[in-house]
Amino acid sequence: MWTRSTSAVWPMVALLGLTVAVGPAAAQGKQPIRIGEINSYSGVATVFTFPYKEGLAMATKEINDAGGVLGRPLEFIHRDDKLKPDEAVKAARELVLQEKVDFLAGCITSAVGLAISAYAKDAKVLYFATHCQTSRLTWDEGHRYVAHTTNNVNQYVRVVARKAASFPYKKWAHISPDYEYGQNLWEEFWAFLKHLRPDVQVVQQNWPKLGESDHSSYITALLQSGAEAFFSGLWGAQEIAFVKQARPFGLVEKLHYFTPAIGTPDELDPLGKEAPIGAITTTFPWYDEGVLARHPKLPEWNRKYTEWAKAHGVKDPQPKLGASWGYASAYIMAEAIKRARSTDPDKVIGVLSEGFEMEFPWGRVIMRGCDQQAIPPQWGGVVKMNKEGKPIVADIEEFHGKDIIKSCDEVAQLRAAAAAKKK
Repeated sequence: MWTRSTSAVWPMVALLGLTVAVGPAAAQGKQPIRIGEINSYSGVATVFTFPYKEGLAMATKEINDAGGVLGRPLEFIHRDDKLKPDEAVKAARELVLQEKVDFLAGCITSAVGLAISAYAKDAKVLYFATHCQTSRLTWDEGHRYVAHTTNNVNQYVRVVARKAASFPYKKWAHISPDYEYGQNLWEEFWAFLKHLRPDVQVVQQNWPKLGESDHSSYITALLQSGAEAFFSGLWGAQEIAFVKQARPFGLVEKLHYFTPAIGTPDELDPLGKEAPIGAITTTFPWYDEGVLARHPKLPEWNRKYTEWAKAHGVKDPQPKLGASWGYASAYIMAEAIKRARSTDPDKVIGVLSEGFEMEFPWGRVIMRGCDQQAIPPQWGGVVKMNKEGKPIVADIEEFHGKDIIKSCDEVAQLRAAAAAKKK
């Protein structure tokens, strides 16, 4: 159970448990704090990044309406990386050298996140990675100029692996995109499952390219693998396409499906009646009665976000995981700057390296000092249809990342091993 640390939690307002440092009029007419935000606003990522951008914008307006940070408004300047690391680095240079931004932020693909992180380290610009998920970003390849404002692979994949270990399956296959995120996700999942169940074995591995559209050969291979269950590291539009293509083959009925992404509203809502019933997954369960009871401020945030999304023409205005990530990221950045009382990157890094905690409508988020890594709540469950015929994740189990994540000592070992390899 949590104990409250009043010195580490931002003072609360009635709705959100969040506030800013100064009064509403203070930010008007002041030079903005400019943050260059680089993300994938085209291609497979948009089911997450469009809601993320709305959550980011909603939080920014709240912060600025309440007076900004240090009496200055926040301003995000967006660039599309097109899922390409070289495009992301090009945008980062332009934002830093021409737009003169104070900080960098963004990313959904892990390859992009690592590329921006490397640039930020060289340029000595603080980079707030938002929802690229590789654990290597703040662990093996971590450094003082990168902070991660959402969970990483290790936290939520361990939720899936714990559940997987409770089933009698010994023979496993997997399908994951062949790039940093997919490789890291599978590595983390399999290592933890093997730790919990030493008798499991891999009978097949499938590595489609990120964004690959035709999965029929992989679906056939999975069916012929002899596996009892399979793990999927696919995500976004690619996983939606995979599920739709697998449906006529009865893949999910024949092999038990474990995946961290499909249960998010960002993917599950677009699938509708084609959702993979019975899949074990993680989610952002904004609709779950038990979660709402444990987090009494969440219903009001849901209402506020839905109103915001409708007002901005969002086709599906219901809350999404991406929206919560964008919303939390803006407030975490604002809090770090507020605590530093400066936009000087070294002073903000000093705050991040000490760590702090914040309350959000869905629970407490720890910004851990040893790796500048966000540690939020996690939820796992099974895909079912509700009474209205809409897919949801049910039988929700709630964890906190602090009870799952690798320790600071383990992170130090990973960094030392990575450094040794470079020598």
